[in-house]
Amino acid sequence: MKKTLPIVLAAILCLPVHAVKVHTIGDSTMSDYKPSATDKRGWGTYLGLFFNTEFVTVNNRGKSGASTRTFYEQPAFWTSVKSQMTAGDYVLIQFAHNDEKDNGVDVLEHNAYLRAHGEPELTDLRGTCPNTTYKAYLRRYIDETRELGCTPVLVAPICRKYFLNDSTIRRNGQHDLGDKFSRLHDGELLLNQSVPADDHSMDYVWQMQQVAEEMNVPFLDITTATRELYLSYGNDYCTAKLFCQGDKTHTSELGAILVARLAAGLLKQAGILAEYITVHELSEITDLLSAAGDHSSEVSAPKNVQCSTFNYQLSTRNLCADTKGATQRFHNSDNGKTKAPWPADEIDENAVRYIDLAVTAPADSALRITRISMDLTAVGTAAMSCHINTGFGDNFTDVHTYYEKVALPKNAQTPVAIAPTHLTVHAGKTLHIRILPWLNDESAPRSGKYICLSNIRIEGYTDITK
Repeated sequence: MKKTLPIVLAAILCLPVHAVKVHTIGDSTMSDYKPSATDKRGWGTYLGLFFNTEFVTVNNRGKSGASTRTFYEQPAFWTSVKSQMTAGDYVLIQFAHNDEKDNGVDVLEHNAYLRAHGEPELTDLRGTCPNTTYKAYLRRYIDETRELGCTPVLVAPICRKYFLNDSTIRRNGQHDLGDKFSRLHDGELLLNQSVPADDHSMDYVWQMQQVAEEMNVPFLDITTATRELYLSYGNDYCTAKLFCQGDKTHTSELGAILVARLAAGLLKQAGILAEYITVHELSEITDLLSAAGDHSSEVSAPKNVQCSTFNYQLSTRNLCADTKGATQRFHNSDNGKTKAPWPADEIDENAVRYIDLAVTAPADSALRITRISMDLTAVGTAAMSCHINTGFGDNFTDVHTYYEKVALPKNAQTPVAIAPTHLTVHAGKTLHIRILPWLNDESAPRSGKYICLSNIRIEGYTDITK
């Protein structure tokens, strides 16, 4: 009896025997960012501020550029999240921003149409149809979460800052593409379609709610909550304080905290871990952030330091490279050889379009990366943007974003210097450093635009003790 007594008491008091984990999966509006790389912040980073961390911890696995399909299909993401889940945990599931990439058409069905007509296929595979494949992937997350003894929670995506006027957010800002979308019908691709406001066939949020009701899953309507938040502050204040500069999708630190606070409040209202949630007053947030600050000291390099520039292999995926002197120029490409226009209306990276630098540690020692540097140049446009991410192995696991630049200066070199504090490539392992470009906020596909890389240098030391 003595061995089981603590568990019995925990059940009576409704306390978890161990700290419950809340896993958050979604896109860039949720994910973590390096403060030194960007002013962009995801709300998942701050959700833990509203929990009693003695009993609940947050594992934020939001990923920039992810849709329901790509987060599920890429092994670095959903598969790895499942390996971190323990029976009794919760999974918050928020997608839609990148599911909208093909204007409401499922991109695999679109590619089948293009093949049938002898046209080049699309390489961005994120797009899903709200009333078919989007719902199908949500059901997969729910089923597989339950199979592991965990509780799924569907979370509507945050609203975009698409003000129509002082009292209205545009329909597509609320993830309803009903005013302008594409669809496949009877073997034809129909563009610029529209449906009335009471037709929810192209409304990702409404379709998510239908899945929640169908599968008896809690649903948090953060789309509506953030719309009301933005309208209460007004466009000017939201632009100045709640969003990143020049950005209508991604929040600043204050915006992310306010969204996390809304999410915590909705969880509490739904009775999910309510006894461990405190929806702090706004005046308390600053003190919480200060208390949660990372005060860990940097790890010093060992005395047997050997500095060098490591060899790397340059490869491309869906990017076409040509050489101009010592500079590599990269164009968007469907096959790595033929140049293609950059897609319209991109707001973030596409995880399958990148320039790859690979660094492999010797079999008998580890490499500590202390500096990554290069010069970036956008040619033909001032809208070229990029992330620099790191990950390990062929599956690109343990992904971190170290650099973000939206709208690189046109025809001018931008020096980039990254000094990671804890980036170690263990013996025999391979680190991938990926530059992920996109053409930001263009109303139509653009040709003749490209990004240049030059003066690439990766520095560090060999640690024979690892």
